[in-house]
Amino acid sequence: MNIKHDALEQAADWQIRLQEEPQAREAFEQWLQDSDEHRAAWRKMEKLWGALGELPVAPTPVVESITVAPPPARRRPRLVWPGLAVAAGLAAVAVLIAPQAGLALRADFQTGVGETRAVQLADGSTVTLGPQSALSVVNGLSSGDTRQVELLKGQAYFQVAPDPQHPFIARAGQLSIRVLGTAFDLDLQDHAAEVALEHGQIQAENDQPPLSERLLPGQRLKLSWPSGQVERSRLSPNEVASWRSGSLFVENQSVAEIVDHLQRYTQGWIVIADPALKQRRITGVFDLTDPQRALKALAQSLAVESRQMTPWVHTLGNF
Repeated sequence: MNIKHDALEQAADWQIRLQEEPQAREAFEQWLQDSDEHRAAWRKMEKLWGALGELPVAPTPVVESITVAPPPARRRPRLVWPGLAVAAGLAAVAVLIAPQAGLALRADFQTGVGETRAVQLADGSTVTLGPQSALSVVNGLSSGDTRQVELLKGQAYFQVAPDPQHPFIARAGQLSIRVLGTAFDLDLQDHAAEVALEHGQIQAENDQPPLSERLLPGQRLKLSWPSGQVERSRLSPNEVASWRSGSLFVENQSVAEIVDHLQRYTQGWIVIADPALKQRRITGVFDLTDPQRALKALAQSLAVESRQMTPWVHTLGNF
């Protein structure tokens, strides 16, 4: 059934309203019985919320009268009715905002959705932070023999000022990058870190599993944990940190990795419908200045659907 957007928004409203107003259940069941489209929209929204991790996906009822128990109650701020259209969006907001509070306490520099920021460090090095990224300065020239920074989240491009007396160390998760003076891109993901060198030399290091590897310009290394798997690849040095100019170059990358990049430029959530879809691999170039266009281009290359279910939730694949 081709479900109209209005029906999906109404179903999204009911997801939240049933938590806020249990007494509205009778009205909800009346709305549910009004049309097949309402029932189909409710089942699709349940599936979407299941993908978001908010509630389990209920089996499709095979009965004339459908009775759906409201999701488990949570403490939420009161909402103004009408004007919701953001049921799944509120879940996304909670998940996206909550970790920011902890980052704010640790980070010296931070960026928001779609925001980049150039930072000048005390030693003369410069760092360009990508969207939804956070950086902590651990040691400066005045506090030790080494200059140390930690990428807490996201992506950053480093142009390190040469200083042989004070090596520069950049950490991202379990991966450490040691340099004297060079330019490189560092990307911290959920369970991996990736570094790509533009010019100069860097030493990639890790304790467990043991790793100590020197990279030359155009070389890229990705360390995944807890597996300890190391992936090595090459790219043109002028493609390193291409996100700074609004382009995302990907070569044999998984859909999950590509979506993770696009997520940094997108308000709300991008939900991948099928777990198997996450593992498919793509090579191409995507326009980061228009993330919605990039998401549609990704969907087209995969021969699947891309939709904006609510103002805060975008889907890739067919729910």
